[in-house]
Amino acid sequence: MSKFIKWNSEVLLFVLLLGLIFLSASFNMTFIYGILFTFTSVFLFLMLRLFGLPHAVIAGLLAFVFIPHHYSYVALHALLIVEILFVGNFFRKGRRAKMFFVDAFFWMTIGFIGILFINHTYLTGSSLYFVISKTIVNGLFNVLVADMLLAYVPFYKFFKNNKINRNNVSIHQFLSHITFISILIPFFFSVVANVWNAKDSLVQDHINDVKKSVNLINSEISNWKKEDLQTSKLNDVVQRYQTNDFDTTIIDANNLVYASTSTNISIQSVYDWKTNFDLYKKEKDYIVILPKGDDGHPFRKWSRGYYLYTEEIEPLSMKIMVQIPISQYQSILYNIFLKQLGYSVLFAIFIIMFVQKVSGIFMNNIRQLTLATTHLPQKLVQNEEIEWPQGHVSELRMLSKNLREMAEKLGELFRESNEMNNKLKEQTEQLIESEFRLNHLAFYDVLTGLPNRRHFQDYVNGLIYTQPSKQFAVIFIDINQFKQVNDTIGHMAGDQLLQLVADQLRIFHNERSYIFRLGGDEFVIVFSLEKKEEVHEMLEQMQKEFSSPFTIQGHLLYVTASIGISIYPENGEDIDSLVKSADIAMYHSKEKGGSVAHFFNESMRNKYEDRLLIENSLRLVVDKGDFDLYYQPKFQFGKITSMEALIRWIDPELGFVSPGTFIPIAEEIGLILQIDRWSLIHACKQNKEWQDQGYPKIPVSVNISAKQFQQDSLVSMVKEALEVSGLAPEYIKLEITESVFIKNLDYVANIVKQLKEIGVKISIDDFGKGYSSLYPLLQLPIDEIKIDRQFISDIDQMMKKSRLVQSILSMAKGLQLNVVAEGIETIGEKNTLMQMGCDELQGYLFSPPVNAQEMETLLSEYLSKKYI
Repeated sequence: MSKFIKWNSEVLLFVLLLGLIFLSASFNMTFIYGILFTFTSVFLFLMLRLFGLPHAVIAGLLAFVFIPHHYSYVALHALLIVEILFVGNFFRKGRRAKMFFVDAFFWMTIGFIGILFINHTYLTGSSLYFVISKTIVNGLFNVLVADMLLAYVPFYKFFKNNKINRNNVSIHQFLSHITFISILIPFFFSVVANVWNAKDSLVQDHINDVKKSVNLINSEISNWKKEDLQTSKLNDVVQRYQTNDFDTTIIDANNLVYASTSTNISIQSVYDWKTNFDLYKKEKDYIVILPKGDDGHPFRKWSRGYYLYTEEIEPLSMKIMVQIPISQYQSILYNIFLKQLGYSVLFAIFIIMFVQKVSGIFMNNIRQLTLATTHLPQKLVQNEEIEWPQGHVSELRMLSKNLREMAEKLGELFRESNEMNNKLKEQTEQLIESEFRLNHLAFYDVLTGLPNRRHFQDYVNGLIYTQPSKQFAVIFIDINQFKQVNDTIGHMAGDQLLQLVADQLRIFHNERSYIFRLGGDEFVIVFSLEKKEEVHEMLEQMQKEFSSPFTIQGHLLYVTASIGISIYPENGEDIDSLVKSADIAMYHSKEKGGSVAHFFNESMRNKYEDRLLIENSLRLVVDKGDFDLYYQPKFQFGKITSMEALIRWIDPELGFVSPGTFIPIAEEIGLILQIDRWSLIHACKQNKEWQDQGYPKIPVSVNISAKQFQQDSLVSMVKEALEVSGLAPEYIKLEITESVFIKNLDYVANIVKQLKEIGVKISIDDFGKGYSSLYPLLQLPIDEIKIDRQFISDIDQMMKKSRLVQSILSMAKGLQLNVVAEGIETIGEKNTLMQMGCDELQGYLFSPPVNAQEMETLLSEYLSKKYI
């Protein structure tokens, strides 16, 4: 309902204005002596400005139905419609002006001519001037009222969609309204008051004169006989007391005229004023009578009316009737009006000039202030100099001062804001740069600059989504020598190797093939195929590129790669399947020597899945610590002189898993450090327990991965094992491989030195098998070397092996190193080594690795006897 009312508010306003137009057209405000005022144009002007010229003209034409149908009314209303057309057409053409001044121009031109034309046949002289002036003043007053209503009444609330602008009154317009109202309203009240006072004064004076004249006549004829009334003597008496201001008539009870000074009343005729006049108003001493009919022109009707005074001549049954013409009062009052109008016009001109001057001063200050504050923020930002006006009006001076202070404060704020904006701009640029870097880090490898695993996943998923029927190959590349380079030469060399490999692979980058680094030493090429044979061509080119060695830190390195290939959609229709297939093929290639690329086939899957099963189970067993330690004794002259702790893993599902199988996997996935710690602590505890049980106090050897020397925790780990177990340090021997010494010898020497300070013994395992170098033997405080099985096997039958081992033994004896020969399986091998003077012997000939219980048995058996 509220929405309906709001939507129809325009219609309600239109109906209201239309009703006011009809009402004001029906009832005019008529004052004494026929002075007529109309206010229909007020509402027609409102209709014009709010609803447009067509609506205003139609409303004016409809108002013809409600006006009195006399010539003067019709003509004046027609002139009113012409006024509306004139003003409406002026604004309809887009001109801008004040409606009051446009209407004033109309009345000075067309309106003046129209009034003159309507009234010139009825009026002349001051009466005509009065009517013209009164009508113009009435019209100007109406347009002023309409203009003020439009300025101050919120008519825009009746209209939707901002059809009518909100009220926007300028200072000049406001002052103009005040000026004209201050002139017109006082003028109106002054005229009314003067006219009313003058009318009362004049009428009363005349009534007093009439009373005197009537009294004189009455006193003179009151003693007459009835016969005297028929003579001319009565008429002479009446003429004697006659003046130009009124007419005297004597009539009897039958209205028969006996004497009269009026030329319109004949003697001996019957005269009744009610025949031609209507009673308009009854006063105390007289009545106002107006002629019947002639309603078309109130002014003329009043000019033919009279003030009527009557008095009885009782003895004679006669009545004296005095008629005072109203027209004489009209002329006097009109002259008063015209004179005051003239004064008012002069006063208005003076006031308008004065107001214009004051308004000019005021508006000049306002304009200067407006000019100073226009685009003030931009001026403040640009540090422009602002000229603040020094007006003559104290309030404006105060306003200017306040604005100046506010501008200064704003200037400071803008300067601070600019500084802040500059900082924010810098920070934004840094954020954008950081965002770019983060995006680059998110999708590109930092070391090589190649796209990373995430980029690879998005790219492959995009290919599958956009080209689901097109083949492409996923080529996994794993650098075979990377681990050795990392462990021997160092991480920096490893990083350099990865960068050089990435540069070599970039050769294959084009619009059909993209290169990625997944992490570690794994690279991948995604190759969009026209035919499968194109992969072979790429692999051949890749083999040629990798046939040349890489030079890193003075080392000449030949690098090979294990390569596995899966084909979409043959080996998988999603990225996980493709990656898994390529990974399986790559591991298959690695197991076959890593020099030949392999395409995935289903026969590879089981082996890969076995490795995955081992890896997952290994993680669980490391977390739980469910390994076993086996011990293999070392002999010297038939007695057990030491033993080696060897880790064993027996899984409930996998069964026995060889250390040769799970140790490389543990090193690869980063579990070897935890395994070493577990082995060291449990070996120390077991040895201490045996010692406490009275068994011989012999050292136990524990294998330590080369990765332990890349950490800073090896020394602390050994101290922890000794502290937890309570074992003396001389009963623990750490077996390390030769690869430890290849990388950062000074660092390794420092670690070994710290271990020796604790009292721990150091043994080099698999001596001669790896990167054999004699220099570490001189640099490091080594206690023992172990000759690998490769040199021991068939030593009694192979002269070269025998001489080589003899040389190793001689060198070790010269360096005061203990020598252990491992892997002895025959008596011939044992005898030969004993003849050479080898310090300790170890192998299946004496005992395989056994569990702790069996080792206790061996220790018991060899407490007192020799084993030959």
